[in-house]
Amino acid sequence: MKISLIPAPEKIVCKSGFTGNETEIKIRYDNAIPPEGFVMDINGEITLKASSDAGLFYARGALEQIKFQCGKNLPNVHIEDSPRFSHRSFMLDSCRHFISVSDIKRMITYCAKLRFNVFHWHLTDDQGWRMEMDCRRELINTGSVRKGNHFGAEQNDKIHSGYYTKEQMREIIAFAHEKHMQVIPEFDMPGHASALLKSIPELACCGKKVEIKTKPGIFKDIICAGNEKTYETLFLILDEICEIFTDEYIHLGGDEAPKPQWQNCPDCQKRMADEGLKNENELQGWFINRIADYLAGKGKKVITWNESLKGGNLAENITVQMWMDPKRLSKNCPNRIINSDFFHYYADYPYAMTPLKKVYCYDPQINENVIGVDTPIWTEYIENRKQMEYMCFPRFIATAQTAWSKSKPPYAVFKKEVSELMPYFGIKYAAASDEWDPKAYKRLPGIIRHFGSVSPYEKARKIFTKKNRQETN
Repeated sequence: MKISLIPAPEKIVCKSGFTGNETEIKIRYDNAIPPEGFVMDINGEITLKASSDAGLFYARGALEQIKFQCGKNLPNVHIEDSPRFSHRSFMLDSCRHFISVSDIKRMITYCAKLRFNVFHWHLTDDQGWRMEMDCRRELINTGSVRKGNHFGAEQNDKIHSGYYTKEQMREIIAFAHEKHMQVIPEFDMPGHASALLKSIPELACCGKKVEIKTKPGIFKDIICAGNEKTYETLFLILDEICEIFTDEYIHLGGDEAPKPQWQNCPDCQKRMADEGLKNENELQGWFINRIADYLAGKGKKVITWNESLKGGNLAENITVQMWMDPKRLSKNCPNRIINSDFFHYYADYPYAMTPLKKVYCYDPQINENVIGVDTPIWTEYIENRKQMEYMCFPRFIATAQTAWSKSKPPYAVFKKEVSELMPYFGIKYAAASDEWDPKAYKRLPGIIRHFGSVSPYEKARKIFTKKNRQETN
């Protein structure tokens, strides 16, 4: 009997005979097995071996998949498996649209079955601050509330609010840890900071008044890098974040940070002169380095998006998450790299733009510094669980396979296995199989319809939203 496993194992040897699925499971620890790896033997008895609890967790998951397929009689088999990358991550954006605790737990459950071992949680942005902070209550009293939603097809002036209490964040972290998943919070800086700057105006350059944004985009509002009081406040907030999030990494954002306000800020210009920095890109590198040094003193490591490389002075001990043109940017980058290639791993774009085959066939190992992958779902245009699951699955499944093993089955085999095993994963709103890989002649129209339906221009939205409905019907 053929066994299908997702992610596909490194080595599988099928043997003759069967073993009852109620047979007692024997557990063995073996330090010779790689971290997170496991060995499974079904041969009259069921034996799972690993060097860690995580490895046993993944072994049990593989066994459950076999039981799901085979019922009462399990085919005798020997499996050896271990991960390709140590960092296998998915990202949820809770800022643009707030994601409930129950929906986050549901996503963690799905992704744990796929052997993702990191939950990257985007918690601060221009459109909202989502972490309860005792040190500055303004962050939730002011920063978690915005006066409208103008995200393409969604156009209204309704209040959108929400934040996670400390108790809820710890609950989610504990839930993830039970499934051998670390949680990395993202506190975006120096850009994507409008909610922070609205809450604590003294962090803005030149005392500029900032409003929380109600639409998507890249905004000029930016944390002042020249004012020393900036660092006192950021360190105070980070102290509290570190108390809540106990895993080793903190993500500092660093993406899409326009510099006009730094160029016109006397404090930022003085800081550049004092530190011998030639331009504002170097100032961002210096800024991120300083925050990272502070966090290192608290036993934390730092991740930043690839824009922080532009100054050429980012510390080498900072991990860089590459999202735009990672192959080119990584050529002369000595830092450890997490590959989040926009054209393959961003799940918030239509299947016409990023079909399942495109995700599956991409090789994230762009150089020897890559430690893993991260597949994000940004929520500008994701309002609910149904939309989120539809966009993420099965694309997250394809990413998980690539992150776990370099040797993978041909795409046609993978696609068939995903179709067969989708009920095992229990993903209620996953995209139907006939939507995964749109025909070539449908892809460009599909991309145009997507961007038209989320256009900032009302007439365009109405036209393309109508076309989308007609296509759906």
